[in-house]
Amino acid sequence: MVGKTSLEQTHAGCQQLFTQAQPSAKFWKLLQFPLIRILLVGLFFLPFLAFHNTIVADLIVAAPEPKRSFLHYGDSILSVVVILLLYALYVRWVEKRKAVELSGEGAIAELGVGWLISSGIVVGMVVLMWMAGYYKIADTGSGKALVDAIFVFGIGALVQVLLFRLIIFRLLEEFVGTWVALVSVSATFGFAHLGNENATVWAAVALAAADVIMIAPFVLTRRLWMAWGLHWSWNFMQDGVFGMPNSGITELPSWIVAAIGGPHWLTGGRFGIEASVIVVIVSLAVGLLMLKIAIERDQILSPVWRRRRSQTA
Repeated sequence: MVGKTSLEQTHAGCQQLFTQAQPSAKFWKLLQFPLIRILLVGLFFLPFLAFHNTIVADLIVAAPEPKRSFLHYGDSILSVVVILLLYALYVRWVEKRKAVELSGEGAIAELGVGWLISSGIVVGMVVLMWMAGYYKIADTGSGKALVDAIFVFGIGALVQVLLFRLIIFRLLEEFVGTWVALVSVSATFGFAHLGNENATVWAAVALAAADVIMIAPFVLTRRLWMAWGLHWSWNFMQDGVFGMPNSGITELPSWIVAAIGGPHWLTGGRFGIEASVIVVIVSLAVGLLMLKIAIERDQILSPVWRRRRSQTA
């Protein structure tokens, strides 16, 4: 049986992300329930998203080039700052704690590791398909396409990581534990893409399985940066550089115009390499390796009822 001291050591890396609020009234206690907080955090982002998507976005689109591009770049950088600030304010005001998951110490290194992991997988797949004759460069665009892609995929990856990892996964994990939360969020992430163009049931299943590599960095580090770097680099390299579909979407900015053929089990077809059997296997292997390290570092959280039972033992 795990005693209280052992439990505290096991969950030391996770407890710093628990709410520190201790309300006395029943209503405020209800608001601290993890599943309720998933909804509550949305209230911090809705005003900004509504203002940005209805006013700011229209102003940028209406601007002529090159002013439009510079406005877009500036808007992306400012949006990153605002989104992270709103998340930090939510944590401070609702959970009554410091947002340690946004701590800047070591952030560049973790962001870089995430970039290296994704870049290695994507480049490896491109080389494999090229050697098999399934990937050919039809044309190349300007350097501006690369710059545009950096900003487009950077802000897009941040929003998804914040939503699926730091909000839904973290708060669900606090209640049901790491493993149930991981399976639940991976399934949600995969099947949320069924609405994408060129999506199939297999593509959704593949995304759900491979999503382990997207969640594992947060479980391992308990911080945003590696997960963001991994997601950002994946989308940028796959679509922004090599011109492959990004989860079935083909109209995003890309530097290389590629001609891709070959069996879907290898290339992922029109959905992109996320639906490749090889990518699913490699992503699962890398994600499971990170989870193994997380287990060794005592970063795995048991469900709340087991924690309470152990604390009273």
